[in-house]
Amino acid sequence: MGNSSTDRNRAPSAHREKSADAPTLFSDALCAVDGHEESLEAVEQAASLTGPDGRVTLLTVTSYRSPGDRGAAIGPQRAKEILDRAVRILDEAGVSYSVEVDPAAPPAEVILEWMLGRDLLAIGAPSSSLLSGMFIKGVGETALDAFTTPLLIARPSDPSDSFAQRILVASDGLEGSDELVEMAGRLARAKGADLTLFHASDTAAKTHPHRIEMQFEKLQSETDRVIDVRVEPGGAHTTIVESAAEIDASLVVMGSRGRHGLRALGSVGRRVAHHGHCSVLLVPPVSRRSAADGRSPRPEAC
Repeated sequence: MGNSSTDRNRAPSAHREKSADAPTLFSDALCAVDGHEESLEAVEQAASLTGPDGRVTLLTVTSYRSPGDRGAAIGPQRAKEILDRAVRILDEAGVSYSVEVDPAAPPAEVILEWMLGRDLLAIGAPSSSLLSGMFIKGVGETALDAFTTPLLIARPSDPSDSFAQRILVASDGLEGSDELVEMAGRLARAKGADLTLFHASDTAAKTHPHRIEMQFEKLQSETDRVIDVRVEPGGAHTTIVESAAEIDASLVVMGSRGRHGLRALGSVGRRVAHHGHCSVLLVPPVSRRSAADGRSPRPEAC
């Protein structure tokens, strides 16, 4: 698909000695980069989540912003500058990578096609990132019926802290939430992070306090790190955003409803990604089950 490609495998190095910084949940990530700081932050965070034993594919889509445009959204020189910056990030992290430049359109569908067969898609937060804005806008128009790849929507984190040192996992207490919480627990253990289990107790919705309590007890039994639980009244997206800010989380882990495919991003997950202060990892049901079983959440082709 791409009109240019570069591949770089990393030899074993000192980076591999820091096993605590090398989570095994994700081994093959795709990063859509457009030069905005958020998209470059997505590269850094994807490298942190895959670790030195993983692999990251850098993708820049240079197609038109819209059919009436005269020039490409990203010119050749700009694409090279963007990818050079992203490559330096991965070199410093000691992560193997490949580089792809794709002129096809529309960007959302191009990203989705490159995403298939990988276990993580990382993009910058859509507030200022061109590619992620196009992607989020375009997902509702795609023909895909299932979204099986975890999606990391990245925002800059505190430079004085390593990424994902404080994680909030939002559990609705429904079917599938056990796997989501277990996945977040594995990520927290791999990162040496503090973890907050969060539940929004909306008076208009049915709550499941017993399941939340069981999830909390299981997390406590599996780690010696700080585990907290918060149950807050109110709507899910507002309380998740507020609680993540209060604990200064750098990552929110939450589920997406796989039955409606990528259009699920139009609900709670999308609003948290737009309004939150930190990165958000949206995890569909298929990936939750794989990660909870200790396997890399490899998606199925749609």
